[in-house]
Amino acid sequence: MIEQLIQDLRYAARTFRRSPGFLLLTVMTIAVGVGANAAIFSIVNAVLLRPLPFGRPDDLVLVTDSDRRTRQSNGDATPANFLDWRERQHSLTGLAGFRQATFALSGGDRPESVPGAIVNTNFFDVLDVKPALGRTFMATEEGPGAPRVAVLSDGLWRQRFGAKPDVIGQTLRINDEPHTIVGVMGAGIDYPDRAGAWIPAHWRVPDDPLAATVDPAPQRDHGYFSVLARVRPDGALDRAQADMDAIAASLERDFPATNQYSGVLLTPLRTELVSDVRQTVLLLFAAVGLLLLIATANVSGLLLARATARHQEMAIRIALGASRVRILTQLLTESVVLAVLGGAAGVLLAMWLIGPLVAMSPADLGVAGAITVDRSVLLFGLAVSTLAGLMFGLAPAHQLARLDVHGDLKQSTRGGSSVGQRRIRAVLVAGEIALSLVLLVGAGLTIRSFAKVQQQPAGFAPDRVITFGLNLPSARYPTKPQKAAFWQRALESVRQIPGVELAGATSRLPLLPGNSTRGLTIRDLPPNTQASAHYRTASPDYFRAMGIPLLRGRVFEEADREDRPLVAVISASAAKRYWPNRDPIGERFSINEPEITIVGVVGDVHGAALDKAPQPTVYVPYRQDAWPSMVFTLRMENAGRSASLQASVRDAIWHVDKDQPIGPILTMDEQLSKSLTRRRFSVTLLSAFGVVAVLLAAVGLYGVLAFIVAQRRREIGVRMALGAQPRDVIADVMGQGLTLAGLGVAVGIVLALAGTRLLSSLLFGTSPTDALTFAAVATLLVAIAAAASLVPALRASRVDPLIALRDE
Repeated sequence: MIEQLIQDLRYAARTFRRSPGFLLLTVMTIAVGVGANAAIFSIVNAVLLRPLPFGRPDDLVLVTDSDRRTRQSNGDATPANFLDWRERQHSLTGLAGFRQATFALSGGDRPESVPGAIVNTNFFDVLDVKPALGRTFMATEEGPGAPRVAVLSDGLWRQRFGAKPDVIGQTLRINDEPHTIVGVMGAGIDYPDRAGAWIPAHWRVPDDPLAATVDPAPQRDHGYFSVLARVRPDGALDRAQADMDAIAASLERDFPATNQYSGVLLTPLRTELVSDVRQTVLLLFAAVGLLLLIATANVSGLLLARATARHQEMAIRIALGASRVRILTQLLTESVVLAVLGGAAGVLLAMWLIGPLVAMSPADLGVAGAITVDRSVLLFGLAVSTLAGLMFGLAPAHQLARLDVHGDLKQSTRGGSSVGQRRIRAVLVAGEIALSLVLLVGAGLTIRSFAKVQQQPAGFAPDRVITFGLNLPSARYPTKPQKAAFWQRALESVRQIPGVELAGATSRLPLLPGNSTRGLTIRDLPPNTQASAHYRTASPDYFRAMGIPLLRGRVFEEADREDRPLVAVISASAAKRYWPNRDPIGERFSINEPEITIVGVVGDVHGAALDKAPQPTVYVPYRQDAWPSMVFTLRMENAGRSASLQASVRDAIWHVDKDQPIGPILTMDEQLSKSLTRRRFSVTLLSAFGVVAVLLAAVGLYGVLAFIVAQRRREIGVRMALGAQPRDVIADVMGQGLTLAGLGVAVGIVLALAGTRLLSSLLFGTSPTDALTFAAVATLLVAIAAAASLVPALRASRVDPLIALRDE
């Protein structure tokens, strides 16, 4: 058996050495299909399949407030509800609250801003992870008066402390408070959202970012932190959900004012982490699956044509005593050799593609540093290439099963192929064209959708605006007047930077993650109408700096301070929804107490994303509700940002507070571009896959027609000898090509109509059955098919009848 295999491999090597062009084309085709699949599988593996780096990760759940009527999560948990959940539940182990935060690290050469989390002390116990150095938190290290301690991530430990093991016990100043470092987590543990450090809460729940110095435990009407829990090993998620439903019902009875229709939703942590990206990743994986099918069909066509040309060789071998099984084994060996070579080249291609994929991928995909060609990716590449080898080896095997030894021995070396063989090749080519159309239609729909998103007016003018964020530590700025005073001094300082026309600030910048919503109390609303709006604080020059138009009334003035009557500016959509058919200027509403007077209406801004409708928004003066974090918006005289400008910004802020770290300095155009990264990622890859698919289909069509011309050389010579004109031959050959293209386009349209409905949720302003896209793609494929058919047709028209007849 081994000797036979070695003999078959040697024969395959000699065969391929005689046809280097065929070998190169086949291996490259397989490499494209396998490489694209392995590269995208590495993303699927990193995002969807690879186990979370926690103990028993499938037991972890996120616990959130929800609307009991719709079973939709309302996001975060409120402090009082969380404490009641923890006390009353029986199906979960260790509920831990946590809140993402940006920490200001000071005390070194320059202040630094790092992502982190404020957590309950049982947070790491719920995750079931152990530190690489030191320990995690103890129960006595949270709450008022508790010692301030911190656990660092592996990344921050290496970056700031040079991976020195004596870091345990050192002091690190976080948010202007000294913290003793008690532990360092292992590599890969950075939940939530690439946290660099974790600190315990000052209270029994994570600190309220808007009132860090006040115990938030009693309040139930403002959720701001997440809750992590673990389903008991002997329990099940549905039983735990039923237990929490009962608790929610009891809280609604006990606190009807705040908990009406309030429920609790348990969501597996894995599901929550990938919910926003699952569809994008699976779509790309399906696209490369189609690409692999096209590549396999292409190679099958090449092998089929090659097997037809080898009919006489096979007939002679059978006549000399070789069994059909022996020859089938030889052909399958050749197919497997091609698959292994193509698969190896595909894995190398996948390794090369990983860098560009990571560079293009959106941050929320979470693949930076996670994509590797590990054992699972190598096994996947091996499985895919082996499967492809078996698939494209079926066509020659089918030919062999129907081999006519007597007839093939009588044929010349240029013997023709049967009708059945030509039909198989035609089906393969038409299938390639059909699958290419599906890919191209998907790419075309996403391109049109992306273009329409880009054409959406953002509601502001991003040109010549730079942005950067600041987070004030509550230890240094505990009261709202102190925060307001800092923001005023900082605005005055950055206004002095050369080239700054206007300097504004807001609590939340458009198109950035996160949101803050407030319930509004408005007189004269219809019964049972609940009013709410996005809530922002802003400085007087914010609207002009961002280019948000004033529609009526006025924007804020320096006189709108904490000791003056409360005022607000509302968006156009808020005016239309809550004060329809009347001028809202002078109208009043309240958020708790006291009442707020509307002084202006500004244009709508896409707060969450360009493909999301603008929501009602309320702006209040930053001095009347000073937040601990603000984003500065500077409108410059010239576009772009330079190193000198960044240095000037840092100097201006450090002139006010030398320990205040500054977030990344970006242009608003860059922020706008970042908000479209996921769509751009999908569009780019789908377009690339579509182009490769079309090229493969064109090569396949060209190959089939070239082979047909070679097989029909004598027939064409006879026809031309009998008076056929070159144009007749060209029309005949191109007619065959266009017939195959037309069949493929027809089948492809049916497949695309069925498949593109899966794209609906990813499209914006574009129907999944958009007629223009379908027509454009169909026309493009027919044109490419015509071009691919032209060369064989011209070659056929130049056949010399005398030479063709003499050769035969």
